[in-house]
Amino acid sequence: MKPDADLSKYQRVWVKSNMNDNRGIGHFIREALRARGLESDLGPLTMMPLNTQAIISFTDSWAWDFKDHMTGLTLSFKDTKIDFPIATATYVGHTSFTKAPHEIAEKLVDKLFSENTPRKK
Repeated sequence: MKPDADLSKYQRVWVKSNMNDNRGIGHFIREALRARGLESDLGPLTMMPLNTQAIISFTDSWAWDFKDHMTGLTLSFKDTKIDFPIATATYVGHTSFTKAPHEIAEKLVDKLFSENTPRKK
């Protein structure tokens, strides 16, 4: 991750869909971005508009203990001009302390933008 990453300059973010996302995690990430006032949509990279400034990809992991529980989620934030993540946010949880997937997505989007936005002096 770049220590000087400034995500506040990004207004158009594409959420790269995962072919195995049958729980709607991509939609939760997109909605969390929109709640922050960003233009955001979801889909394969082939459908991404040309004016997109950044891409968020995600990896999720799950466990089963009488029901499915999200045990991990990682968001990677890349500028469309750079093929390297400039920021990441990760959640690691235990099945005994379950949180709703949309809450985790919101928390990680907030973490991305709050930790990677310069503070005013």
